[in-house]
Amino acid sequence: MKLLEESGIIGEIPQKTGRATAGPRFGIEYAMISKKYLVDYRVVETVDDKGKIRAEAVYIGGDYVVEPPVAVRDRWLILGLSALSWVAFIGALLPVTDAAQIAYVMLPYVACMVTMYLMTGAAIMFVREKEIMTREKAEKISKRVLYGTLLTAVLSGASFIALTVTIITSDSEFPANDILFDALLLVIAAASGVAFSRCRKIKAVKIADSESDLPAVSD
Repeated sequence: MKLLEESGIIGEIPQKTGRATAGPRFGIEYAMISKKYLVDYRVVETVDDKGKIRAEAVYIGGDYVVEPPVAVRDRWLILGLSALSWVAFIGALLPVTDAAQIAYVMLPYVACMVTMYLMTGAAIMFVREKEIMTREKAEKISKRVLYGTLLTAVLSGASFIALTVTIITSDSEFPANDILFDALLLVIAAASGVAFSRCRKIKAVKIADSESDLPAVSD
């Protein structure tokens, strides 16, 4: 509430009995709006026929799209490649390997959990959203899917190269499980790399100002 007041979003709000300052009754959706995007919303309170105060966040931030356009099949492809990366990541954990004891192999591999979560979450949003979005969704999708796929490819590729070099230069013979682990690292790097190639130039672009008006006050 304090944040909304400081941003200047809450001001004179039409009420049933005239104009008054908005009250403190807000749902959880208002708390979920980050400070950066508060300026894209106007909070409106109205009083219904039963005398209850109802609050609503009206989006006024304009219409945004992701440019250049990403075809629906490519959006599903990115999501599918994200799922494949998770399958390979989990599969690499199942066998007992000597690679699990090599820090410079495991550190980038474990860090992939964060970037893959970022990549998958953005891919799900990308599939579900329409072409025209709010500024928040367009920016989150374009940045997260881009950075998620790129960082996953870099980190898994680093682990793959480190383990491959270790296997080649080692005097002792590495077990088959380590070869499998290395192959699965390559799968993650390839899948995220292909996903990145489908979205490497995307960004959020504003195409129109919002036509949303404040909701009419019921008599």
